[in-house]
Amino acid sequence: MRHCSRLLFLLLLSMLIVSCTSSSRIAKNMNSKRYSLAYIQDSDIASVKDSVSLRIDSVVFNVPDMRDSTIVKKEKGWFLPLVLVYVWKAQHNCVQGKMMMEEDLPSFCKNSLSDEMKRSGRFQVDTLKSSNYVLEVSIDEMKTTGPYVSSGFFYFAFYVYGYSYADNAGPAISMLRVSYKLKKGDQLVHSNSFFAEKKTEQIVKRYTNINILQQDYAVSMVEACSYNFKRINEQIVTDLNTFFARK
Repeated sequence: MRHCSRLLFLLLLSMLIVSCTSSSRIAKNMNSKRYSLAYIQDSDIASVKDSVSLRIDSVVFNVPDMRDSTIVKKEKGWFLPLVLVYVWKAQHNCVQGKMMMEEDLPSFCKNSLSDEMKRSGRFQVDTLKSSNYVLEVSIDEMKTTGPYVSSGFFYFAFYVYGYSYADNAGPAISMLRVSYKLKKGDQLVHSNSFFAEKKTEQIVKRYTNINILQQDYAVSMVEACSYNFKRINEQIVTDLNTFFARK
């Protein structure tokens, strides 16, 4: 009987250690790989181009509170020991860092926006200093954050015992705000700001390896950022098309 009680105690202890996923472990797995922001361009191609030319002069990353690595903080948690049942739940908040993405963010913004202008802009895209207009771009807000929940239970009665545990990730909310100034020489002729937001799907299916779950959560965050860049790039080009059409 003593041997059985000891075995149950060790089993309970091991289950608690395995099931209560730590913040540091989640962060380590989410930072373990980098994922590309690249997306498929599927906007309508502008078949006719005006003679006006435009180049992107600079892209400034103006988000000082975005850290290099993804941060995971435990927000709340509890462990409830009952007579024959042990129940636990812990919720963490995951805030995306730059290291999650392969690309340098200002460079990606500049290159992807330039590609979109070449595709759907009704104007010429020129990288030379002889362009009629220059564009100064600023990434003013960029944040992706979402919950990560670990929960489960363990029960035993005499020689009967059982357990269940699961980790769920998301949904995460990704936000991006980009502004630009259009100049002709030293004169500011037009400016605007655009905001995009994307909500990821919650990952609820059971994983035998929670490392993969946490990496899949990181992928979903990067995909949401990619969606926001795509949406804003298309909005900027539409806005520029409208501006030049009025000239």
